[in-house]
Amino acid sequence: MKTLGRMVILVKDHEEAVAFYTKKLGFEVYADIHAGQRRHVHVCFPNQPEVGIWLMKAESADQADRIGRQTPGQPCAVLYSESLGHDYGELVSRGVEFTRGPKEEAGVRFAHFVDLYGNEFVLVELEEG
Repeated sequence: MKTLGRMVILVKDHEEAVAFYTKKLGFEVYADIHAGQRRHVHVCFPNQPEVGIWLMKAESADQADRIGRQTPGQPCAVLYSESLGHDYGELVSRGVEFTRGPKEEAGVRFAHFVDLYGNEFVLVELEEG
């Protein structure tokens, strides 16, 4: 193994998920492929196209039940920030819901937020140096 490519987030609707991840979080659509009845939508940060999120529409009742609860009680991903204060303010201004923070513990500054379905993410400020 060499690198992480995509993580999967189950979604109810591609359009609403793409709108949230692009307009509120600053991702861009890297690929939007229609393959028969399936649609493969990959989003990533503009400066990091090799790593991203595959927004996968739930195809079964079991998958639909897991939307927003893929990792119950735990974050599904960590996003790094060069300035937690700046990024926190920017995300709040775009309507992103924070559930915790900003906070500092053990020398690490972080905040928790949720996506449009309730999946939890952690925003962590990278240390300088």
